[in-house]
Amino acid sequence: MAISKLTKKQLVVLENVFAAEIEHRLPFQSKARICADLERQDYLQPYTRELSFSNGLPSMTVTGYALTHAGRYAYCSQCAIVDDAEGVQ
Repeated sequence: MAISKLTKKQLVVLENVFAAEIEHRLPFQSKARICADLERQDYLQPYTRELSFSNGLPSMTVTGYALTHAGRYAYCSQCAIVDDAEGVQ
């Protein structure tokens, strides 16, 4: 799959999903059309996380988005382009 040029809005969404993943937060949740578009382009995938509690409360299911390998590659490769343009090594 060839990586297409992403818009700034698409990069912001991928960045938010990436940040949620590496910070071990709940899945990125959004009902925005841009997320559905990125899912159709195979950059995002639905992700469900089951939370259970030790104090007797019932478990909770949280649904959101996670990056696919293509989404991770697209986001990280765009970061390299920005860094090169700014002269960051």
